[in-house]
Amino acid sequence: MLLMEKVALLNRQNETFALAMIIESKGSTPQHVGKMIVYRDGTIEGTVGGGLAEYYIIEESVKAIKDGKSKIVEYKLNRHAKDGIQMSCGGTLRVFIEVYKSRPELVLCGAGHLGQALAKLADFLEIPYCIVDDRVGYCTQDRFPNATNLYVNEDIEKALLAAGLNENSYVVIVTKDGDDIVLKTALQFPIAYVGMVASKRKVITIFEKLKSEGVSQERLEQVHSPIGLNIGSETTQEIAVSIIGEIIKVSKESKESKLLKVKQLNR
Repeated sequence: MLLMEKVALLNRQNETFALAMIIESKGSTPQHVGKMIVYRDGTIEGTVGGGLAEYYIIEESVKAIKDGKSKIVEYKLNRHAKDGIQMSCGGTLRVFIEVYKSRPELVLCGAGHLGQALAKLADFLEIPYCIVDDRVGYCTQDRFPNATNLYVNEDIEKALLAAGLNENSYVVIVTKDGDDIVLKTALQFPIAYVGMVASKRKVITIFEKLKSEGVSQERLEQVHSPIGLNIGSETTQEIAVSIIGEIIKVSKESKESKLLKVKQLNR
């Protein structure tokens, strides 16, 4: 696979990484043209010439990923020059480090009719999503051709753990019969949103079960259930619209809250 094909694949899979590209090379340098993918842990694919310069570029790429900001770095490959690095090539190298950040992602726990309706709506809105299920026959590429990933395991808890939930995860629980397991697992992570399709009676039953297993009331209060905006939804497609609408509303409110905190810190 060509390097830029890998970049496109990683971006489609909603991964976080950096692409370091030589944009200017003067004089004697190990390489005049080069590209390198750098992952969060500092592992790489490709090269920008090797040696000490590449080591520094990897370091700067990892920092850029943590900061979430692209940047340009420049190195004098001359141990005798002011601000030069310990190399004897003598030339200069400028490198653009482009950061690709993972975007908010729907984690659709349940590959049934509602999960498929949510996926189709996410496709239309260009929202990344992955599918989690315990049924091999349902969680397939044919049914969800545009999913970033498919996580299927007969133990649905293991399937969800493989999804790597984080602060960008919007979890929708629409499983066949594993809602309690999925909800308990999801609440262990700092997710942006979790909603569960369930009747009021079922919600009460699941909440009482999870409380008895040590889940706090504070964590349970994060759960959106009944899920979705109250728009009088009846059909599967209408329910999907109400759920996506609620997620969009929550994500917008979250962005506004973060901006407000930044403004307060900068005062």
